[in-house]
Amino acid sequence: MDRRRVMSVVWVLGLFAAGGVAAWRSTGSPPPTPEPLSQVGEALTAAMPAAPERSAPRLSNPSAYLPAQCYADTRGTEGGRTRNGCFACHQTPRAPNYVEDAELQTVLTVSRYAEDNRWTNVFQPPPPVEWSEAEVLAWVRTSNYVDERGGLRLASALAKPPAEWDANGDGRWEGYTPDCWFQPDGEGFDHSPGGTMTGWRAFAYAPFPGMFWPTNGSAGDVFIRLPEAFRRDAAGRESKEIYRINLAILEAFIRREDVPVPATDERELGSDLDGDGVLGTARRVAFVWPPKPGRTFGYVGQAAGLDSAREGWPAAGLYPRGTEFLHSLRYLDVEGGQVRMAARMKELRYMRKTRWRTYSELQLAAEAEAREKMKHADVLKKVHAEVERGVGTGTGWVMQGFIEAADGELRPQNVEETTACIGCHGGVGATTDSTFSFARKYAPGTAVREGWYHWGTRGLKGLPEPRRADGRGEYAHWLEQVGGGDDYGSNDELQARFFRGDGTLRPDAVKALTRDISTLLVPSPARALRLDRAYLGLVKAQRFERGRDVVVGATPHVRQRLEQDGETGIAEAVVPGWVRPERTASR
Repeated sequence: MDRRRVMSVVWVLGLFAAGGVAAWRSTGSPPPTPEPLSQVGEALTAAMPAAPERSAPRLSNPSAYLPAQCYADTRGTEGGRTRNGCFACHQTPRAPNYVEDAELQTVLTVSRYAEDNRWTNVFQPPPPVEWSEAEVLAWVRTSNYVDERGGLRLASALAKPPAEWDANGDGRWEGYTPDCWFQPDGEGFDHSPGGTMTGWRAFAYAPFPGMFWPTNGSAGDVFIRLPEAFRRDAAGRESKEIYRINLAILEAFIRREDVPVPATDERELGSDLDGDGVLGTARRVAFVWPPKPGRTFGYVGQAAGLDSAREGWPAAGLYPRGTEFLHSLRYLDVEGGQVRMAARMKELRYMRKTRWRTYSELQLAAEAEAREKMKHADVLKKVHAEVERGVGTGTGWVMQGFIEAADGELRPQNVEETTACIGCHGGVGATTDSTFSFARKYAPGTAVREGWYHWGTRGLKGLPEPRRADGRGEYAHWLEQVGGGDDYGSNDELQARFFRGDGTLRPDAVKALTRDISTLLVPSPARALRLDRAYLGLVKAQRFERGRDVVVGATPHVRQRLEQDGETGIAEAVVPGWVRPERTASR
């Protein structure tokens, strides 16, 4: 084994930079104090113990950044097939991601401390709540984000944070205050009740394979927001047209494809959007990489005057500084026999890019971390965090989250609960500038409204399966490698729906999946309710440091202990979906 190459993987230590986490604050007046929860909420509060006090940023599991899926048993049964869900995250990266961790599919490069699986909720979950269908549906349909008067519950609570949230005791919340109203217009732009644009824009994307599908627990959505300069024209006026163009530029360089735009006068913007060398009328943003010498091109409007060395420029696979993402994770609702996203949130996750790093800076950081890992294989990742402001990924981003408390309200996550997110967002080969979703946005022509809409407007039904560069369906390929509907082989519903008795895929199910991803991603109403009850049991326990994924179905194939540098049983790493097949004499 090439020990140096093995030690070059950075999934355990990530790309952490020295220094603290940058702060941010939202602006605006808080909404009115929220009304009490519904009668169902009061019943749950009475049945559950109070949430434990959370003050100091202390980790009971110092390797919390290593996700529970990494403990899935890849060997399956004795003499049977292997389960390779590892390749979805750990793969040959695409620059400017320099985390080369494809070998983790075959070799377990973990620290000694991380050998023991501390995500005990996977194999010893809290008991599900014993609620009737009516009680479960009443709960998931009660919003814990918007109050009865239309205000934002969490923003109101953060305006005067309780002592257990106010880490430094100054009476102020210094982290992100939710300011998205989840009221998108026909183009996905979010608006306040008064009609003001918040800057957030919803987009439709192909959910990442595995535990992130609704059939494995939760529905989810994502909004993106660029800094104010990207939303204003050269004179400083708010401009939806300018914002559309800047988002199209960003989409082209994150998805690495041309993006159509309405007929646009390039002379007014001073940017050669279509890359034809002439400032005329553009009908697309051309993805040209490496940059074409002499091309007059960049973000437009007020953003054109930003210091590119500090704020960034259109570069393949990189967001400008100040880019924000907001991701809500929700229960599943059932209405008329159909499963859909519920009003109630399990979590609200936020991340903001605080530092622009060039290709060379990212490569140097990755190489430095690889050398450090090679020298000190058992040193755990040092978590840079502040209780109120969030946890740094080490790649120029800060993450913060809110999670459902025992009484059903959203509360700030503690440092350990947020640390569980940075392992994936801070150091795996599959990410694009530490993110997953926007690179997976549906391209114009493959989804309505050019892919700019919220899942509440239109669900997953009828959306085509994403394709790999080799032409295969991404989800069917994942199912084939994993041999089941989740990383643990516990989703018995998908096992029956997509697999034959000999473990091979059913051709009819694969054909239907090609045209409609909901046949795979959306569970039956009965399974959706079981998942809701199981998660409510986890909320009752408030032991998220033991894991927050729920497993419903067959007994999960999960290991309670890994072996440092042990073999996974997978003979060869799977090639990532973006790699095109090598050309042959016949092609």
